[in-house]
Amino acid sequence: KGGKTVHLSGLVAGTIEGELVGCGDLGVQMAYVYDTVRQSLELVGATPADIVRQRVFIVGLTPAKRPIIMKAMMDFYGDEQSATSTCVGVDALLLEGALVEIDVTAVIGA
Repeated sequence: KGGKTVHLSGLVAGTIEGELVGCGDLGVQMAYVYDTVRQSLELVGATPADIVRQRVFIVGLTPAKRPIIMKAMMDFYGDEQSATSTCVGVDALLLEGALVEIDVTAVIGA
């Protein structure tokens, strides 16, 4: 059984005007990006439950950032996260000051 596949990529904590949201605050930036993911999925009739894969890129990833990352994921997915997930440390992202970039793949009706 399959459905429509949706790919969202390059999502950072930036407004449509290119302004950074949550300067220096990973938790705020992750919440903003996950809100963007939710809104984008809703536009095509999908929900976070339809996500089958996510990649999270974190600037300066260290084990000390794990609690912030896990809280943001739990706030977004709740207890029902079924997506495969990869978290990768990077040196920088395209939007200056961005600390996180998230890509997701969702399958509607899977």
